[in-house]
Amino acid sequence: MPIRKYLYILIVSFSSLYIHSSTINKLTYAAWEKADVDLLYVLPSKINSETKILFVIHGASRNAERYLSMWINEAKDKNVLLIAPRFKKEDHPYYSTLGMATHDGKLIDDKNIWLNDSLERFFTLFKEKYKLSSDQYLVYGFSGGSQFVHRYLMYGNDRGVQKAAIGSAGWYTFIQDSPFPYGIKNMPLEPGRIEWLMSKEVLFLLGDMDNNPNHSSLNKSPGSMKQGFNRYERGINYFDHLIRIGNEFQTPFRWRYSVMRGVDHDMKRMTQPAIEFLLKDLEYKY
Repeated sequence: MPIRKYLYILIVSFSSLYIHSSTINKLTYAAWEKADVDLLYVLPSKINSETKILFVIHGASRNAERYLSMWINEAKDKNVLLIAPRFKKEDHPYYSTLGMATHDGKLIDDKNIWLNDSLERFFTLFKEKYKLSSDQYLVYGFSGGSQFVHRYLMYGNDRGVQKAAIGSAGWYTFIQDSPFPYGIKNMPLEPGRIEWLMSKEVLFLLGDMDNNPNHSSLNKSPGSMKQGFNRYERGINYFDHLIRIGNEFQTPFRWRYSVMRGVDHDMKRMTQPAIEFLLKDLEYKY
């Protein structure tokens, strides 16, 4: 077993994205055999046993600071601990597939670098450090972060997600007989996972102007192109697919579908409804 080592660094200056009075802290998670992951986090004004944890997963820019900054003001009066992992490109180039496959569909056999235990580990660290009572957490992902989140819902070692919001993924893993990461043919889901996936409260966000087939970061591999020619089309096809899966398994489908009119691949505008959805009912209870 590797020696558990945590490096705490207080960030006192944070460029133009530093938000008002909330302090952003950094912890480098190194208690595994995988490459280290920086965890940026913001503590609530008063932390207690009822504090909830909310993960914010970055997109391909890997700018965890910017993603986290979008939540700070909205969360300042909420009993929530915000955590934004930063999966560095040189260490975790395929984080959006949980490190289980390349972006062009080649499986990665080395399970030691897979990230399907990442949120569970990060959550346990903060839960134990701050003596939190909840066994569940919240999670948001945009673009590449949305890819990470929906695949974590499918393949995460834990089932600790209480609520999730995902926006504008470039491509998806369908529950169908296609090779992973486009389908689950050679990466089957554990028994009961589909029913659990269907039952979660998930806000599924799309922008109807996120329809550029030539967008620089859009995955154009053959497997992705079969899902649609742009993010908007792929998102519609994926959600329709989940409805059919829910009917096939005769299980309640609790995901919510929201199309934002006039919005393209805009992280700032896409994040606002996710904030409202995930921070609801997280006020302090006196």
